[in-house]
Amino acid sequence: MSTIHFRIDEETKRLAMQAAERQKISLTEIMRQRAEELAAEERQYQSGEHDVWLEQEIALAFSRYDAGESQFISDDEMNSHMDKLKAQAARGKL
Repeated sequence: MSTIHFRIDEETKRLAMQAAERQKISLTEIMRQRAEELAAEERQYQSGEHDVWLEQEIALAFSRYDAGESQFISDDEMNSHMDKLKAQAARGKL
């Protein structure tokens, strides 16, 4: 857990505390909820950005394949190739 400190003017603090009391919740809890809402919005935004990037990468891969610039290999071939690359990397030869 982490703590957030920030400064606000006295009137804003007083009014915010009154609003929190009226809702029968602490100002700290309201601020925590809002921070959690902001974090959830950011997670959703970042996830959406990744989805767009991934869709673009997939489209690019198929474009290269259609243009004859790449080929698909079987899962076994890929695993064999990756094992060789990992072995080279472990020996510092990559």
